[in-house]
Amino acid sequence: MSTTTKLGAAALAFGLSGVAAAQSSVTLSGVIDTGVSWTNHAGNGSQSLTGVSDSILGVSNFGLSGKEDLGGGVNALFNLQAGFNPSNGRMSSNGTLFSRNSYVGLSSSSGTLTAGKQWNFNDDWLVGSIFKGGYNSGSIFKFSEFDAVSEIYNNTVKYVSPTLGGAQFGAMYGFGEAAGSISQGSLFNLAGRYSAGPLYLAASYDQERDGSGTGSLYKLITVGGSYTFGATKLRLGAARADVGGAGAFQSIPSMSARKAFAVEGGVDYAFTTAFTGSADVLYRRNSTLSNSSMVYRLLGLYSLSKRTTLVANVAYLKNSSSATEALVNTSSGAIGGGVPGTSQTSVALGVRHSF
Repeated sequence: MSTTTKLGAAALAFGLSGVAAAQSSVTLSGVIDTGVSWTNHAGNGSQSLTGVSDSILGVSNFGLSGKEDLGGGVNALFNLQAGFNPSNGRMSSNGTLFSRNSYVGLSSSSGTLTAGKQWNFNDDWLVGSIFKGGYNSGSIFKFSEFDAVSEIYNNTVKYVSPTLGGAQFGAMYGFGEAAGSISQGSLFNLAGRYSAGPLYLAASYDQERDGSGTGSLYKLITVGGSYTFGATKLRLGAARADVGGAGAFQSIPSMSARKAFAVEGGVDYAFTTAFTGSADVLYRRNSTLSNSSMVYRLLGLYSLSKRTTLVANVAYLKNSSSATEALVNTSSGAIGGGVPGTSQTSVALGVRHSF
């Protein structure tokens, strides 16, 4: 090959690589969240539990995401996310590799359309912004009937509209994939949100159909809003669940038919640029079983850097009558994981690092 030809080939290769780099990108990212916790009234209801606790504020995960410019304002995108437990290195979801996201899709000025394993709009638009996270310290989506306030589903197609005048809408449909029926075992989720300056509002409706495709296995209505002024953010959200019968949740297959509602009110205050404190009150009422639960929670976040944060959680749960909710599950095997009518206190200290 002549020198001229070699130089031409090198220039062409360099040019093509530059185009590829400009048009596509792949990002590796993740979160490691772990620490030490103490909880009373665990085990048989009279024991305390101390040890390393994973996912104090949120589930640890790592993943790959990417985008490719297809031209004309259209982009291809994908997201693969795996959850894991830092304390033992195991996957957090029974051996499923990409347990926290696994989808591919297209985006343009008309919106984003994706297909795969995806979170519902409750998790996208209400958890964190209105319903505060904190897996080890009490949260509305840890209550028995409200698992779907933060839920991920298989076999879904999801559309998210562009933002118009501060408003955005979305719809998701999950196929039951049963032969001869498009509705058997299916689910759908409709949602909307609005953001204008300090005001944020969001609402979502979920419905899961039973094996016949004609009845409702589970319905969930979720609404909430927040308002920010200065260093203070006020949050208020509510959810109403209608559980149709056994099998409504993968995590609680023995769930019986019941109706319940839950309310969470909270405030976040930035004491400094590095330290933010939060206080929450959660109330749950099961109208079918006539029992209720109350959670009081304090959360402190201190940023050591843009990526590393110290986390402190203190929560107190009080069950009335036959309620069996728990901050940390016990060995009772009851729905909710707790001992009927028992209170529980949990303290967790940890570190959260993102990359």
